[in-house]
Amino acid sequence: MAKKSGPTLRAFVALDLDATSVRRVARVSDRMRMASGAPSASWTPATKFHVTLKFMGELPEDAVAPLAKALAPLVEGKPAPPPSTFALEAFPRAAGARILVAELADPGGAMAKLAERIDKLASKHGVPKEDRRFRPHVTLARLKLVYDARRWIRPELAEVAGEVRATHLTLYSSTAGAEGSVYAPLARFAFATVES
Repeated sequence: MAKKSGPTLRAFVALDLDATSVRRVARVSDRMRMASGAPSASWTPATKFHVTLKFMGELPEDAVAPLAKALAPLVEGKPAPPPSTFALEAFPRAAGARILVAELADPGGAMAKLAERIDKLASKHGVPKEDRRFRPHVTLARLKLVYDARRWIRPELAEVAGEVRATHLTLYSSTAGAEGSVYAPLARFAFATVES
């Protein structure tokens, strides 16, 4: 791959959740934050909840418009991925947790297929292909120290939380700020409305 030249920005493509889904995930996150044995962590505010489909790293600024144009047909007029339940998980593993997540089930692999298509599109704009298995999730907290979370994680909280739904696909920029990363939408596409 040719070396990138010109200005770049940190970018990622994500699924945005509807307001009800955000509230459901936030309730679980709040209960985990207040639970006995909760470790010191940086908690993700509900306004930043999303499901990352592709992290771009440094995307050339001149690739933003053509990438956005290529993303549009993946979404517009297409149904959203099916509603999904979620489970509380820790990455990389519960016994040595660094990140607490709400990991989404992916019935029929719709999110994985979408992530794969986006990965291929991004590679045409100088972004390296993903080599890790895709695991759709919402990041709830980044732990300040590695932690054995096996006694802290309460699976029953997510089991009764209900389903979550995606409404949009968004290409975001990510800029470091005093209060953590600031996300700004560069392009946003709505899935076709599907009756529940």
